[in-house]
Amino acid sequence: MISLVVAAVLLLIHALVCLVLWTLMKLGLLPVRGHMLAVMVLVPLWGPLLVVLLIARSAVSGADLKDAALESLRINDELRRSILVHDREADAGVIPLEEALIVNDPADRRRLMLSMLTEEPDAYLAQLQAAKLNDDVEVAHYAATAVAQISKESDLKLQQLERAFKTDPSSHNLDAYCDFLGAYLDSGLAEGRVAQIQRQQYARLLARRCEREDGPALRIRYATALADAGVIDKAEDVASQLVIDAPDEQDVWMLSLRLAVMRRDGDEVHRVIEAIDKQHVYLSAANREELAFWRNGEEAR
Repeated sequence: MISLVVAAVLLLIHALVCLVLWTLMKLGLLPVRGHMLAVMVLVPLWGPLLVVLLIARSAVSGADLKDAALESLRINDELRRSILVHDREADAGVIPLEEALIVNDPADRRRLMLSMLTEEPDAYLAQLQAAKLNDDVEVAHYAATAVAQISKESDLKLQQLERAFKTDPSSHNLDAYCDFLGAYLDSGLAEGRVAQIQRQQYARLLARRCEREDGPALRIRYATALADAGVIDKAEDVASQLVIDAPDEQDVWMLSLRLAVMRRDGDEVHRVIEAIDKQHVYLSAANREELAFWRNGEEAR
């Protein structure tokens, strides 16, 4: 009899607990899913307790996940906000440097010239040399002054490297002197008789380097320097050997083409073009354009 009473009391408590939980569920205060109702009702006491524990666990882990998600979103948002968006409107007035020196009004040209002089004049050497011929007298004066200063500094550096090489003709000093002299000649700072003397010296330095090294790139530089110095016969000898040793190098064939043009030998130009086609030599866009120019010239002839 006592056991029946205890059972009835427990069932009553179970029913009350289920009623409370159901009420909370209806009020939206307890997120009880449909499949959890069966467990809550059919398993006395332990069912509601299990449901409450599961809901509590979900609430805790869900909060952690929510916090982590919110923190991740916050970080991503800050990263996106920190990325500087390039202002395309600011580029609306941007034009090439060469065009600015030619077309813009005098105030803009002079401001641009002063900007180049106060930054790194060496980086704008080609533009400064072009600006020497500008119609604006002040711009031309600034450019000529800057070029003269760069030329003076380059001459001083060249003399230092030459003295160092003569004092100690080591490989290091040879390479440093040779490379700087090559860059100096490419810059166009050397003119007239001085340029011719320096080209001859550059060819001699490359010849000494070729005695130590035997790569095709260095020999191409040497043959090109010989051509620039007007020593065509020797340049052709080097180029002919390069064609045998490095037939896949596009610079070798373009050098051969250049030498044929310098000779004004139309038949040789035609032969080199045919050899390039036959060898299926890979050519850069610039070299393809140059080759097309001479091929069209041959066809027109």
